[in-house]
Amino acid sequence: MALSQSITLSNGLSVNEAYIRVDTVNGYKGGLDISVNSYVSQAAFTQGQGYIEQSLYHFIPSVEEGSENFIKQGYDYLKTLPEFESAIDVFE
Repeated sequence: MALSQSITLSNGLSVNEAYIRVDTVNGYKGGLDISVNSYVSQAAFTQGQGYIEQSLYHFIPSVEEGSENFIKQGYDYLKTLPEFESAIDVFE
């Protein structure tokens, strides 16, 4: 899974339909840190091109029986944030 949306980088450049992925998850049930990398496109990621921006986020995952895995929970958390409110799911 990934997300797609138009973004404005910290340097002011805009990227239409950026490909956004949770690339790293680190932590424990009391809190997870996720590294979210943005790429020019899904093709750029697939071809091994580097990310154009990286952001770090922290959330507390659910460990209840039947909960989604931590990566899916990370995407669900991102979609609650204003900067990802227009993001659409990309299923790989």
